[in-house]
Amino acid sequence: MRVGLLGGTFDPIHLGHLRVAEEVREKLDLSEVWFIPAGVPPHKRSEPHLPFEERLRLVRLAVEEHPAFRVLDLEGRRSGPSYTVDTLEELRRRHPDHDYFFILGLDAFVEIETWHEFRRLPELATLVVVNRGDLDLESARNLSKRLFPGREVLFLQVRRLDISSTEIRRLRRSGRSIRYLVPEAVRRRIEERGHYL
Repeated sequence: MRVGLLGGTFDPIHLGHLRVAEEVREKLDLSEVWFIPAGVPPHKRSEPHLPFEERLRLVRLAVEEHPAFRVLDLEGRRSGPSYTVDTLEELRRRHPDHDYFFILGLDAFVEIETWHEFRRLPELATLVVVNRGDLDLESARNLSKRLFPGREVLFLQVRRLDISSTEIRRLRRSGRSIRYLVPEAVRRRIEERGHYL
């Protein structure tokens, strides 16, 4: 199986995340995309706004109607920071016959030298860097050649949906609608539970 892996805090998951997953799935002919909510995100300055179990629930609601999307809870089951290298190693042990494609944004890729054991990542999965913004793709390619010589890193241009979890939380705090920024089931759950107020 060719499996895409999309990790993140997902606080909350929104249509931008889902669209990236769908476009990468189609462009790389992936069998499935697995969403992996972070338990303890190592790069966030503060704790997630919602606990892991609730963020996991929202991701499950978001993807439940897509036959090729799955959700994994393994990072929430581990103690300590949710390091990508540990997650990829665990998936390799569980499914050694799968080909993994780890999807990350260009903004994250240009900071990859700050990641735990980052040089091992291309040994465990093909890195797929998606450009959703205005960052320079050429400089990222040069960074890839410098950090991962001889390793293939894929760079894909995807449709930009200018949505962020930060903006969704801000809208909720100000009493404004988040309809059409998140899947409808996610919106209903957020509003019923009073999240992000």
